[in-house]
Amino acid sequence: MIYLLAFINIKLLQGYFVGRLLLILGILFLVWMGYRFLNKTWSARVKEVEQRERKKVQEQPKTVQQVKACAYCKTHIPEEEGIYQDDHFFCSYQHLDSYLEHKQSK
Repeated sequence: MIYLLAFINIKLLQGYFVGRLLLILGILFLVWMGYRFLNKTWSARVKEVEQRERKKVQEQPKTVQQVKACAYCKTHIPEEEGIYQDDHFFCSYQHLDSYLEHKQSK
């Protein structure tokens, strides 16, 4: 009879541990499935944002600036930033003045 009770206690303990093991495995499985789901949705969102950014970059018109050489120092700068004087282009007022002084001294 004692052997039978000991056998039943061992079976009950084994059932308890098996139940706990199944519970832990179930929780781990749910965590793994949640990770896979979140990883897929996150990567899909990242791809969507990257596609939007690419479209924005492609849609922006590319402006071409004309560059000209300074008549005094021959440095090339955008035409909008320079100064015109008598069909000559200068990068600064200082170079315009220097050019005019040099021209007057001749």
